[in-house]
Amino acid sequence: MSHPRRRVLCAEPHEDTCHLIEILLGRQGHEVVSAKTIHDCIELACETHFDLYMLDDDYIDGTAIELCKRLREMTPETPILFFSAQAFKRDREMAMSAGASAYLTKPDDLFEIVQTVNSILTGKRTQRDASDAEKP
Repeated sequence: MSHPRRRVLCAEPHEDTCHLIEILLGRQGHEVVSAKTIHDCIELACETHFDLYMLDDDYIDGTAIELCKRLREMTPETPILFFSAQAFKRDREMAMSAGASAYLTKPDDLFEIVQTVNSILTGKRTQRDASDAEKP
């Protein structure tokens, strides 16, 4: 299924993970721009428009929660997807409270990235989002 070309900022300190995301989303026609630090991510977000931000756990210059809050202040309408190694419910809740639109865990949800990104960008809720919303 073809989707309109969208710009994704992949804030991921691990080059190999970001390269894999570039391949997966590139096959869908999306352009992926990489940032390894919070500073680089904020700088890129100030310079140009992105349709989606993808965040890792932690960076050498801060945490993903801090970055999420800053991006949410800068561009409240831009969706934020966490792709995190932190799999605890508390981590997911903190990310969602900070402004995340969705949360996937590494490496288990690797192949859900494309579906989740396309669902977020088309305004559809993913199956996981719907089931999480139903939980108390």
